[in-house]
Amino acid sequence: MDGTARRKPQAPPGRPRRFGIAVRITLGLSVMALLVLLIGGVSMSSFRLFRAEVAALSTNTLPEVITSAELHGSLQKLVAQLPQLAAAASTPQRRSIYDGLVTELDSMQLLVARMRGLMKEGDPGAGERDGNVRLLEQTRSTLLILAATVADLNAEVTRQIEYGDRQAEAARALSRLAAAIESMPDTGAWAARIGALMARAAGATQLDHLSRLKGEARSAERTLAELARLSGGAPDPTGQMMSTVQEELFSLLVAPGGLFESAIDRLQARNRAQALTGQAQVLVETVERSTRTLYDSIRDQSAERTDALAALIAERTRTVMVLAGTSLLLAVCVYFFFRRFLSTRLVAMNRAVLARLSGSRQSPHCGIAAAGRPGRADQPVPVDQPVPIPVDGDDEITDIGASIRYFIEEIDRRQQALADNERRFRDLVEGSIQGIVIHRDFHVLYANDSFAAMLGMTVAEVVALPSLLSVVAVTERQALIEGYDRLLENGQSTPRRRIRACRSDGAGLWVELTGRRVDWMDGPAIQAVVVDVTREVEAEHALRQSRDAAERALDELKATQASLIQAEKMASLGQLVAGVAHEVNTPIGITITGASQLQALIGELSDRHTANALKKSDFQRFLSDGMEMASLILSNSTRAANLVQSFKLVAVDQSSDERRPFLLRDYIDELLRSLHPTYKARTALTIDVACPADLELDGYPGALSQILTNLIMNALVHALDPEQPGRIAIAARLLGPDMVELSVGDDGNGIAPDVLPKIFDPFFTTRRGAGGSGLGLHIVYNLVTGRLHGTIGVESRPGEGTRFTLRFPRVTAGA
Repeated sequence: MDGTARRKPQAPPGRPRRFGIAVRITLGLSVMALLVLLIGGVSMSSFRLFRAEVAALSTNTLPEVITSAELHGSLQKLVAQLPQLAAAASTPQRRSIYDGLVTELDSMQLLVARMRGLMKEGDPGAGERDGNVRLLEQTRSTLLILAATVADLNAEVTRQIEYGDRQAEAARALSRLAAAIESMPDTGAWAARIGALMARAAGATQLDHLSRLKGEARSAERTLAELARLSGGAPDPTGQMMSTVQEELFSLLVAPGGLFESAIDRLQARNRAQALTGQAQVLVETVERSTRTLYDSIRDQSAERTDALAALIAERTRTVMVLAGTSLLLAVCVYFFFRRFLSTRLVAMNRAVLARLSGSRQSPHCGIAAAGRPGRADQPVPVDQPVPIPVDGDDEITDIGASIRYFIEEIDRRQQALADNERRFRDLVEGSIQGIVIHRDFHVLYANDSFAAMLGMTVAEVVALPSLLSVVAVTERQALIEGYDRLLENGQSTPRRRIRACRSDGAGLWVELTGRRVDWMDGPAIQAVVVDVTREVEAEHALRQSRDAAERALDELKATQASLIQAEKMASLGQLVAGVAHEVNTPIGITITGASQLQALIGELSDRHTANALKKSDFQRFLSDGMEMASLILSNSTRAANLVQSFKLVAVDQSSDERRPFLLRDYIDELLRSLHPTYKARTALTIDVACPADLELDGYPGALSQILTNLIMNALVHALDPEQPGRIAIAARLLGPDMVELSVGDDGNGIAPDVLPKIFDPFFTTRRGAGGSGLGLHIVYNLVTGRLHGTIGVESRPGEGTRFTLRFPRVTAGA
C-alpha cells in the first residue's frame, strides 16, 4: 500500500469549518454542565443558608434555652434552701446551707454572664433580643441585691445561734446553781424567793414576745436587788453565803451576757432574720418572674427560627427538584440526539469492521440489526459483495472510518510478523537448557526437552502424565496447589521456590522453579521455569549441619559461663554472710551475758524484798548495776542490729533485681559496714569515701553493690599486701544534671601493661592456682554496661596503684 492510501482524508481547501461531532457533543455537554452548575449553585447556597441557621441555633439559640433552663433550676434550688438557712439550729448546719446558697448565687451570676455573652454574639438589631438583654440586666442587679440579703441573713442567723448557745450555757449554769442551793441550809423566805426567781427566769427565756421578755428582765433585776438587801441583814456565815449566791445569780440572769440579755438578743436576731427572709423571698420571686419571662421569650425565638429554617429547606428543595427535572429532560433529549447522529453510525461501523476482519461478506445493515433492531436480523443477507467500511457524511466519524481502513491493513501486516516471531520463539524455547513446562490444573500442555530430561522421560511421556503432582514429594503438593490458586488469582510472578521431586527411575532430585500466568490455547495456564539444583541443596545441607554443631557448642559455652558467673556472685554473698555472722557473734554474746546477769540481780532483789530484808543500799546498788547491764545490753544489741540491717540491705539488693531510689553515700556506708568483717584484720588499711550526702540515684542498688564489692575485694586480693599500709579511695560526683562518675582506686601494686587489656575478659585471672575464677571484673563490666547503661575504664601503673572509673546515668533506664 502506498503512502497516499495510508493518509487520512483531508477536507478540501477553502471549505468552511464544519459542524462536527466534537462541536455537537461540546454543545450538549455544555448545556448539561450549565444546568449542573446551576443546581450546584442553588444547592451550595441552600447549604450555606442552612448551615448558617443551624450554626445560629447551635451556637446561640440552643445554648440560650439551655442556660435559661439551668438558671431557672438554680433558682428553684435557691428557693428551697432559703427557709433552711433561717431555720438553722447549729453553726455547721448554717455554714453548710449558706455555702450552698453562695454556690447557687455564683452559678446564677455565671449563667447570666454566659447568656449575656451569647446575646452579644447574636443579631444585635433584634428588638426582642434587646428586651431580653434588659431582663438579664434586671436579673443580674436583683441577684446582687439577693446575694447581699443572703449575706445579711447569714449574719443574723449566726448571731441567733451564738446568742442561743450563750443562753443555753447560762441555763445550764442556772441549773447547777439551783442544785447547789438545794444543798444549802434552810434560809426560809429568801430560799423560796430564789427558787421562784429561777423558775420565772427559766420560763421567761421561752417567751417569743420581746416586750414581755424585757419586762421579765427588769422584774428579775428588782427581785435580785431585794434579795441583796435580805442577804445583807442575815448573820454570817449564812448572810455571806446568801450574798455569794445572789451575786452569782445576778451575773447569770441580768448581767451583760446573762440569760435575759442572751434571750433578748436571740429574739431580736430571729426577728431580723425573719424580715430578711421575707425580703429575700420577694427578691427571689422577682428573679423568678424575670427568668420565666426570659425563658419564654428565648423559646419563642427558637421556635420562630426553627420554622423559618423548615420553610427555607422546603423552598430550596422545590427549586432543586425543578432544576433536576429539567436536567433529566435535557439528558433524555441529548441521549436521543447522540443515538441518532453518533451511536447508530458507530455501531454500523463496528459491525462492518468485525465482518471485514472475519473475512465474511455481509450487508452493512447487519451490524445495526444486531445492535438495536432484532427485527431485521432475519432478513436475507447478500453475499456477492464485500462489506465496506461506512464513510458517508462529513464529520469525525467519516475520519474514523478512513483511519479504520488503514488500521485493518496494518493489523494484517502485523499478524504476519507475529506468526514469524512465534516460530522464532518456539525454536528458542525448544533449545533452552532450563526446563520449561506449561500446565493447567497440573495437566501438562507443553514441555521442552530439558524438562523431560530432568525427570528421565521423553516429552511425550511428560505430556501423558495424569498430573505433575505425581513427580513431586507428598509434602510439597499442598503448597504447590495453594501457589497455583494465588497465581491464577493475582497474576503476579511467584518468587523462586525449591521443592523435592523424583525421576522416573525413583531417584530424588531438588528443583528450583518460578511461575507466571499465561494465556494458552484460549484459557489461562501456568508457565513454570525449572532448574535442577540438587548439587547446591546437598552442599547447603552439609554447611547447615556444620553451623548447627557450632551453634550448639556456643550455647553450651554460654550456659557454662552463666552458671560460673552465678556461682561467683553466690560465693561473694556467702563470704559476706560468713563475715557478718562472725562479727555479730561478739555483741550477741555480750548481750546474753548482760541479760543473764541482770536476771540474777533482779532475782536477788526479789528474794530480799520477799524476806523484808531489802535495804536502801541494796536497792541503790541494784539500780547502779542494772543500769550498767541495761546500757551494755542496749549498746551491743544496737551494734548487732546495725550490722544485721546493713547486711540485710546489701544482701537483699545483691540477690534481687529490684529498682528503687537511694542515696549513694548512705548506701556505700552500709556496704562498707557489711564488708567490714572481711577486712577488719587489716589494721593498716584505710578506706576513704568522698561522695555528696544528697546525691540520689534511681536505679538498681543490687548491681551497684555487686560492682563495688567486686572492685573492693579485687583490690584487697590483688593490689594490697595484708601486712603493708594501704588505702582504697571511693569517690563520686555529678557530671552535669543526669550523669554520675564513680571511681574506686587504690595505691597498691598496679597492673602490668600486658595484662591491663585483658582484665575484663571472662575467665582471665593471674591467680589461677590460688582460687581465682577470672569472672569478678567480667561481672563488673557486664553490670556497668548492661544493667546501669554506663561505661567503665581503668588506669594503672605498676607500683603506683589502680583506678577504676564508672560513668552511668543518675536515673537508669528500664531493662
